[in-house]
Amino acid sequence: MLVVGLCVVPPAPQQDPDYMEQPSPTDYSRHLQEDTERAISKAAADQQEERSPEGLLTAAMMTPNMQGIIMSIGKARTVFEKLGPEAAFFKAIKVEYTRLLRFAQEDTAPGSDYRLQHVIVYFIQNQAPKKILERTLLMQFADRNLGFNERCKSIMKVARAKLDLIKPEEINMEEYEMWHQDYRNFRETTIFLMIGLELFQKKSFVEALMYLIYSYQYNRELLVKGLYRGHDDELIGLYRRECLLKLNENAAGMFESGEEPEVSNGLSIMNELVVPCIPLLLIHDIDEDLLSVEDMRNRWCSYLGQEMEPNLQEKLTDFLPKLLDCSTEIKSFHDPPKLPTYSTLELVERYSRVISSLSRVPADGR
Repeated sequence: MLVVGLCVVPPAPQQDPDYMEQPSPTDYSRHLQEDTERAISKAAADQQEERSPEGLLTAAMMTPNMQGIIMSIGKARTVFEKLGPEAAFFKAIKVEYTRLLRFAQEDTAPGSDYRLQHVIVYFIQNQAPKKILERTLLMQFADRNLGFNERCKSIMKVARAKLDLIKPEEINMEEYEMWHQDYRNFRETTIFLMIGLELFQKKSFVEALMYLIYSYQYNRELLVKGLYRGHDDELIGLYRRECLLKLNENAAGMFESGEEPEVSNGLSIMNELVVPCIPLLLIHDIDEDLLSVEDMRNRWCSYLGQEMEPNLQEKLTDFLPKLLDCSTEIKSFHDPPKLPTYSTLELVERYSRVISSLSRVPADGR
């Protein structure tokens, strides 16, 4: 089974930026810029009641990002009590970055993808610029949901003050937004893949196909930028290929029945789903894809010369030129399925479950 663990070369140690070393101003009233707010999704859902950081970890709605922030603030408690919020902020942010750096460097089991839990891990593995990493981490410590007790609120205010100290020329906000958009694309690709694999395992091949097709296409676009931008393309390619082969097999079986509406339904599957995807298997000259196309074509060509009803012979004669077209031009295609919204926790859990199950389920869905 083609499931590849992550192996990441850690980036070189980076110095803290100037604005991090400057004393924080006492005026915390300024709001964060609107463009930055759009670039980062909120790390926690609703304002929480007054509780300790450690106790808050039991709340089911807490995201992995917020859990890490709260835990790091908890570890800075002694520093906070002795030296105040500024020193505690530096302690907490160092603890959290060290934790995420360790995640980024780990070889993980199939299904345990820390990139889905933490955008910082995705950025580290893909060597995002230092300023992008720092601002993203600052934004997480500046989240308004940390205002549930005085210690967290004080550290949140320090983080906001550090953000206010960043000069416009110190960070390219277009580049910042581009990195976060790339991460959103990675999450969407993951959802396409997850749903496609779930449907494949349920033998819902018609429904699974478009999820697998689009996950493969979007994943290739991600991988153009770097090895750790996306998922294992061989894994996705395998299930995309097997899904088309299963559809071809099912459609051929319907045609062989010689009965309506099975014959028409089988040809509809071929004309509407399989044939439009043939160019996608031909365009990259991947041996396994080319052999799959040959197998599908051979199955239908084998009917030539067999005795069959005239109406079936006519339908076959009309269909075969479409299947045998060697063009790699994509003439018509379905729109991508609309994706549901998942919380980070739900996405991580479902993705882990389906990927971990692949080693127990043959690719042909049996």
